[in-house]
Amino acid sequence: MKNSFFLVIPTQQNNPQRLKEFEAKALQHWVAELPTANPGLATRLLHDFLIDFNTVEMSTQLRLDALERLSPSVHVIEDYLRSRLIKAGFPKEENDKKILTVLISIEKEATIGYWIVLKELTKRDVGWFQGKHAALAIQRCIKGLSSIVVSHFIMGMPIPDWVWIDLHSLYNLSVAIKSSTTKVANDITQSNKASSPEECYRQILLLSLADPTGLMQKELLLVYDFIETIGSLVGLKKEPVKDQSIQCIVLTDEDKAPHYQFETSAKNDSAMLYLDFSRLFKALKQKEKLINAAEARFSSMHVLKNDIGKPSAELLDYLEQRWLGVDLQGVPFFSDRTDRYIAVGLESTHELQNSLESVSEKDPEFLVQSASDRLLSGVFKKTGVLSVGSLVSFRKTDSPEHKRSLGIVNKVIVDKQSGRINFGMQLLAHQSIAVTYVQLDESGKDSPQKGLFYSAKELEYEKNYIVTDSFMLKDDDVIRMFMNNEDFPVVLSNRKNVGLGYWQFECRRVAEKSKPITAQAKKGYDFI
Repeated sequence: MKNSFFLVIPTQQNNPQRLKEFEAKALQHWVAELPTANPGLATRLLHDFLIDFNTVEMSTQLRLDALERLSPSVHVIEDYLRSRLIKAGFPKEENDKKILTVLISIEKEATIGYWIVLKELTKRDVGWFQGKHAALAIQRCIKGLSSIVVSHFIMGMPIPDWVWIDLHSLYNLSVAIKSSTTKVANDITQSNKASSPEECYRQILLLSLADPTGLMQKELLLVYDFIETIGSLVGLKKEPVKDQSIQCIVLTDEDKAPHYQFETSAKNDSAMLYLDFSRLFKALKQKEKLINAAEARFSSMHVLKNDIGKPSAELLDYLEQRWLGVDLQGVPFFSDRTDRYIAVGLESTHELQNSLESVSEKDPEFLVQSASDRLLSGVFKKTGVLSVGSLVSFRKTDSPEHKRSLGIVNKVIVDKQSGRINFGMQLLAHQSIAVTYVQLDESGKDSPQKGLFYSAKELEYEKNYIVTDSFMLKDDDVIRMFMNNEDFPVVLSNRKNVGLGYWQFECRRVAEKSKPITAQAKKGYDFI
């Protein structure tokens, strides 16, 4: 690998007087003086430092030592900026786009620093001592490019040109200099204390294969860390994997992410790699060891990084389907390719369905277009309204406002050029009804709540469901439901976290308890 397409090295300036700035004592003092209480200033100082640092000519050892001392600060700033990006859904505010630009630049500049080291080390035959440094530099380059991929996934944006081919080329280089399996120390924030260039390469391949458009932004970092703990169960092969009907292929001489295909050519292509999932699929047969059973996938309490580091059962099921080669498909509900009005959230949908006339001063509906038979597309005036897991109701433009279908967003794709948000859905119901319900609290006061009621046919039986945003309800609770001028008690069962902060229950109407008739005291004749 003589050159990098993405990691362009700036012109080097020979200025020996500046080298003292990058020696251990001076650099440690500079890092210690970073204003951590002011992350905006700390980010700017680190960003400017990295850009300037890469333009100064210095020895390989001095540059590598300096990069390793700066690395913890780079990771702290990276984590902070990513935490800012995942606070709200799509579309993103202009400020978020500025944050992404700075984040990518910091990740890229840090990676360029390691690439300068690696390029210098691999100009000639790599000896044993140089080999240790080369393995470190390659691992850091792969990690750095992977960080750029992850940050773009978080923002729902396509990966920049040349990133994938650089990743493939770096892995091939690690194999060529016999450093692909050499483990080097990781940052203290990572799950594994040490990892090899091959493990880092495999980690980003598996994240890409998980189809990040179907993951919540918060889930991306959790999944990326989780892959680090199970990645060793996936192998990289030079030939098709036996007993794997769908082959996962990496074209290492092309600027492409890994992909699945049913048929493979018989000829042996040296630029082609195959992922072997056999050991991973065997491990997934015992999912209880790999999941966080206490957490639901779309719980609104989902934090940035959970302490357990394990996905929920639903999220692991999602990952397994993607790694089996099953495409994430939305409902082919838009074959007519006509426009739709959508409303996001239970409150908006309940308001639109609760009356035949629109009485809201703020229009809760958005006009969107069909991008395909499975995807809708729109330019939203409001920011942060949509995410994987959002509850969405929709109708045709010529249908009344209360006649709405109900679904959960399962895929979000951002078109960087047009700013359009493309999204697919998992259908919950062709028609839902706005209801309210009452649960008697401990104080004995009635507290009315909103919900959406619908029916669905499963096998030969029709079942009734309610979706609510109350996490207080549990299986076997009895509520009084108010629907279409009727009210009756129902018992709840089969609690399921179907959307971001939304729970679905199966409803079964129960017999009303008859009120005992109290005997009235007899009165005397009023005429006597």
